[in-house]
Amino acid sequence: MLHFMGKIMGIQKEYNQCKKSTLCKDCESNDFCRDWVNYVKNHNDVKPYSHFDKRVSLAMPSIRKYVMDPQKIKTHGFYPFIHFEKKNSRYGKKGPKKPRELYYCAHLDRCVYQRYAFLINYQYNLWVHDHGIDDVSIAYRDQLGKNNIDFAKNAFDAVRSFDNCFVLVGDFTNFFDNLDHRYLKSMLCKVLGVERLPEDYFAIFKNITRFASWDWKSLVNAAGENICEPGIRTKLNKKETIITKEQFERNKNEIVKNCTKVGIPQGSPISAVLSNVYMIKFDENMKRYVSDRNGTYMRYSDDFIIVLPYETRADVDDYINFVFSYVKSMEGLIDLQKEKTSCYIYQNGIIYDYQKDEPSYISYLGFTFDGSNIKLRPRAITKYYYRMRRKAHTIGRHNWKSPTGKHISAKKLYSIYSKNDERQTFIDYAKKAKKILNLKDQETDALIKRHKEKIALAIKEGGTVKNYAQIGLQTLAE
Repeated sequence: MLHFMGKIMGIQKEYNQCKKSTLCKDCESNDFCRDWVNYVKNHNDVKPYSHFDKRVSLAMPSIRKYVMDPQKIKTHGFYPFIHFEKKNSRYGKKGPKKPRELYYCAHLDRCVYQRYAFLINYQYNLWVHDHGIDDVSIAYRDQLGKNNIDFAKNAFDAVRSFDNCFVLVGDFTNFFDNLDHRYLKSMLCKVLGVERLPEDYFAIFKNITRFASWDWKSLVNAAGENICEPGIRTKLNKKETIITKEQFERNKNEIVKNCTKVGIPQGSPISAVLSNVYMIKFDENMKRYVSDRNGTYMRYSDDFIIVLPYETRADVDDYINFVFSYVKSMEGLIDLQKEKTSCYIYQNGIIYDYQKDEPSYISYLGFTFDGSNIKLRPRAITKYYYRMRRKAHTIGRHNWKSPTGKHISAKKLYSIYSKNDERQTFIDYAKKAKKILNLKDQETDALIKRHKEKIALAIKEGGTVKNYAQIGLQTLAE
């Protein structure tokens, strides 16, 4: 036992580069150091994508040493992010929708951002605990030990706890794109308990707000490749770096810098915690208002839900007016459009649309709730079938052979779309949701019971399906 405890202490001291003779359990920094060890263990993967630098991760001692040296970070040179647009899939709601602007960073930059995401999140957790809003922000907080299923249950249980209640579900418009830099900096200083950001933190802040990016399509051209070539992304991701140093220098005029005073790249390891920091004032004031009226307020990134008991419709109108008035008072910092906000009434075990005064359902965190039954959101199931069939059809069409002629094992396909002992699949997620939320959902039951049969069928269909549009039509028709 002593040997085991000594080994743990040795790992903790190594990961934190601690040279103190004090036993970890007797040190005032023990919680912090232990959390860093756990963070590294959960974020030590080497990313498979190709970027401007070689692949590294926090699993490497030399990388941990680098990112933990403030002097190094003060002068660290960040590569541009690689930018791409995530467009609508063939499944889902009809009508045009603005593509999501996503970014991913170079490998060493990723490790630097991870270290400071950990540092800021550690201070953020202390701050929200001290200010009574620890239960408000539920996104990107691994230490809570819960996931979307648990949070959805909390929200729907809050609704059920009242005979009558008002529910508002909303989201902020273009949230990451519109974060005001000056305001973000002031909130970050507040959470860190400083008047001025330390130089290493400022280097991080400067590079995540005045970030540079290089568009994916332009990069393909810079690499001398054809964007229309099938499998071009896989081809480039097999390379040690996405382009050579010579190609980088020859084409660096393609780099675009964010010269505005708003926006951070969605997709970086630090963007999530910065978005939580940005919202501390909103969370604090909204939590106070809702709690004073015995209600519940929860926020998942840019999506939030408010549950408040009411006696008269006048109470409901007061709630709506307060929310939009308060958002209006933060104009220029956040934006909440009425057409993107849904208001409901829960009465006699039924959810009603507040404006239309007809039975409806709440959609939150991937689930729907009609006041009685909870279901997986149909779009999530459609998405699973679409992706599974696309992959299975590809395998079927190529007779279980890769482009290089190697045999493709069914084990990998089933490990993604059925059961996997190493990581959670969508089927595992559906089973867990069914148990925790007591889902009354025929589509989820059919998914769990018949998914293996449908995977096998999709593989057999591979030779007859002509294109992905047909896959989408088949999926949506079910």
